[in-house]
Amino acid sequence: MRKFGLRHTCAIGALAVSTLLASPAFAQDQGGEDEDTAAAEDRIVVTGSYIRGTPEDAALPVDVLSNEELQNKGISSPLELIKELPSVGSVLGDTNQFSTAAQGFQGNGSINLRGLGATRTLVLVNGKRTIQAPGDGFSDTNFIPMFALQQVEILKDGAAATYGSDAIAGVANFITRKNFDGVEVAGDWTFIDGSDGNYNISALVGKNFGDVNLLVGAGWQHRSELATTARSYTSQPYDQNASGYSALATPGLFAVTYIGNTGVNTILSQDKGCNELGGYNTPPVCRFTYIPFDNITEDEDRYQVYAQADADLSDKARWHASALWAKTDLESLNYSPAFPPTQGPNGSGFVSAFTTSVNNPAVAAFLTQQGLPQSGGANGTLFRVTNVYYRPFGFIGNPRDEERGAGQGLAKNNAWRINTGFEFDIGDNLVLDLDGTYWRSARTAYAPGIIGSRLQAALNGFGGADCTGTTAGANGCQWFNPFVLAGPSNPSLDIANPYYQPGFENDPDLVAWLQVPNGTFQREEQWIADAVLSGGTGFELPGGEVAFAVGAQYRKNNFISRPLDDTSNLDINPCFREGDTSCVGTPTEGVGPFIFLGGTRPTKLDQSVYALFTELQLPILDNLELTAAIRYEDYGDPIGSTINPKAAVRFEATDWLTLRGSIGTTFRGPLASNVDPNFVTALQGLTATGGNYKSVDIYGNPDLKPETALTYNLGFIVNTGGLTFSADFWTYDFKDQIVITPADAIASYVGNNQTSGTAAVDCSSELVDLITFSGNACTQGTTTGLDIARVRTQYVNGPDVKVRGIDFAANYDIEAGFGVISIGGNATWNIEYKTDDFYVNDILVTPAYDAVGFGNYFRDPGTLPEWRANGYVNLNTSGLNLRYSVNYIDSVFDERCTADPCFAISGVPAGSNYGKNSGSYTQHDLVANYTLPITFAEVQLTAAVLNIFDEEPAQAYLPLGYNPFIGNGIGRNYRIGLRTKF
Repeated sequence: MRKFGLRHTCAIGALAVSTLLASPAFAQDQGGEDEDTAAAEDRIVVTGSYIRGTPEDAALPVDVLSNEELQNKGISSPLELIKELPSVGSVLGDTNQFSTAAQGFQGNGSINLRGLGATRTLVLVNGKRTIQAPGDGFSDTNFIPMFALQQVEILKDGAAATYGSDAIAGVANFITRKNFDGVEVAGDWTFIDGSDGNYNISALVGKNFGDVNLLVGAGWQHRSELATTARSYTSQPYDQNASGYSALATPGLFAVTYIGNTGVNTILSQDKGCNELGGYNTPPVCRFTYIPFDNITEDEDRYQVYAQADADLSDKARWHASALWAKTDLESLNYSPAFPPTQGPNGSGFVSAFTTSVNNPAVAAFLTQQGLPQSGGANGTLFRVTNVYYRPFGFIGNPRDEERGAGQGLAKNNAWRINTGFEFDIGDNLVLDLDGTYWRSARTAYAPGIIGSRLQAALNGFGGADCTGTTAGANGCQWFNPFVLAGPSNPSLDIANPYYQPGFENDPDLVAWLQVPNGTFQREEQWIADAVLSGGTGFELPGGEVAFAVGAQYRKNNFISRPLDDTSNLDINPCFREGDTSCVGTPTEGVGPFIFLGGTRPTKLDQSVYALFTELQLPILDNLELTAAIRYEDYGDPIGSTINPKAAVRFEATDWLTLRGSIGTTFRGPLASNVDPNFVTALQGLTATGGNYKSVDIYGNPDLKPETALTYNLGFIVNTGGLTFSADFWTYDFKDQIVITPADAIASYVGNNQTSGTAAVDCSSELVDLITFSGNACTQGTTTGLDIARVRTQYVNGPDVKVRGIDFAANYDIEAGFGVISIGGNATWNIEYKTDDFYVNDILVTPAYDAVGFGNYFRDPGTLPEWRANGYVNLNTSGLNLRYSVNYIDSVFDERCTADPCFAISGVPAGSNYGKNSGSYTQHDLVANYTLPITFAEVQLTAAVLNIFDEEPAQAYLPLGYNPFIGNGIGRNYRIGLRTKF
């Protein structure tokens, strides 16, 4: 990178409170950290501008967090950093398979500035675009190599005029170390009650060879499984939080039909063991909770290798290159032992979706336990056993997982990125940057899905991969036992099953044939070429020389997705029954053969984007500066192009007060997958179905347009003595936002706004064609909310949105003689997040609402507290840095609560107000870093207590009992660490 005679700062924005802490992490010496730090200050990495040498207190709000600051905070992962930022909304990174917004993203991380969505925050590494989750349009922050970072810059302002699409909410720029010379080894261990602990190990090696600097590093992060049963707040009783319970279970409800002299006699018979195995009995239904089989955090391993080179080729030419390889492995994801049926081999619906052959050997044992006569007794000949309300396995667990009885899934993310470029000095005042970046990201993920036609075959004695012939239970054919007597215990709760009968267990090999991996392999790659010419114009204003930047960018994306197996390939298995294609061309085409999960079709998409941009900096006076930028970006057909301008001003009113402001338009173009007419299937617990999970089909829309927003920011910075204080008022006015039509609102509109699932739906509703019901038919007065099987949604340009708020930052340094005491904090006050009326097919499904202060569990933008804040007291003295910090998240109200009680619960007349007001969340942390007084190396010890008072996460009427997107579901934990540099 280019060196200047005078040092320039790295960021153009205000130095946020988190960066004002001037406490060194290590003792510094010549040729060690001093050179590294000096190099970081010398190099020109500008977030928000292509013009070099912009001052720290410039017109745009940028938070800067140094590597030293991250150490003092006790942060060891991107997720910990991101969740601490008050300006960030709900993010990925913790397990949350129950949210539609999180399904299929285990192992991924995201950043979500202003709560505007992860796809609206651009993530850069050294100012260049980086790896995204394949096909989903957001950068996977878990791939960031924390061990190689020098600092992180967060631009909290729309930046599409500078960077293009994705920067509508702002930019996160992760900047790696430069001119690092030495060896640094670090590791830490986090002790978590109920877990085997988390740990990080990394090593970084750098060396200067004349005008060339080489840097190589590697890291390994492990996070251990933490079962939901390790925390009491995940196990709320049914009459308090029914969202984690299902009416479909083992023990199930069966209809036993006899034919005798008196005709047909059907007896409803509930299987034994509901209360004894941990359920809640509302006869004739056993309420099954799948939560004990799931995890708060999954067993997860992440590996990263990073290398970079910087070289001065001559006095006027420089070269840089970097490479990153990263992977995340989650090889034992826990799911429910078996998902419930939303359809069977004969069609949609969960009621009586399967029957059990009267010749099944387990039937006789079941009848004896139930006190029912065998075939040929007083009731006549046994004719049929119908599985009325039923889920395979349920409380007795899945025999393939001997320890917990869970269904097992997998997620593997693998990616690499290379970047290289040249800088050329052209004359005395111009620099030409030519850069190229390529990244590839791949994901293999699946969940365990039961194929309906196979389950029915096994209930009839024709199960198993080796089944041949026509005799049930012979020639390799096996029986599946659907009754509770098949398992010895509830393994997740370690409860013995008093109704277990040895000899009737289900063979794990049979289960492996029934329950197969249902998932996809996805891969995306992107090529980016950048060319920027910047420097002075030679034209002087009273405040100095006019500077400019002009450039071009080309981006090319290729994306493929393919099912892992033919069973989930909808081109091969589009119908209810495996191998059947008779539904092609009918409304049920694409339902697939699984009882709960959806299938996918092979997809291959590409997208090319061309951009031209320019920027001008006008130092009108010594204390007044104006910056203007404009960008043209072309997506081609069918999306089109956009032009977006931006202007910013900085006025130094006094030597202690700086005023700043910006205004501009930003945009985001649709992803290729958004405009592709195919669909993917998600799962969502719908209000109208009593919280039961149903299929949501999400279709692309070739008519999508880019979304746009008018953004502006007004702020000031006070810097006097040891005090620094800043405040910024920000606004985003969205038009044509790219959004999915709301499945929950559509279902509620057709379902007469019920919450129990047992009331009748409106079969004459204008939106009834967007719903698939049990039996593929809707009968007025008979069909209920529980009969909703699928909801059709699609990407649209949705209602206008207005978002406003204020950011605050403060820091006060006190020279105490024995050291420096720093006191400060950051806060974001969300004032408004107003979404206009949402119409689907000209029908109002969601009236306008302000999302601030609400959980927004089934609507955009997700949970949005009015206030998020953190504060700290930091002492730095004689090699010791001691930091006490407090993170606060305001309470939110559940928007679904429109009556008292909020939630009608079947079988519980009183209903529930659980999570009506979530309660605020406050976490206290204490982190100590001590540098040993030795000379042969720099050795730093870390000890931390995180969540000192073991604060429980805020309540939410969601399956886990809390909102995993924000706060901390882990509880108190302890960390020790060691960092050595020599």
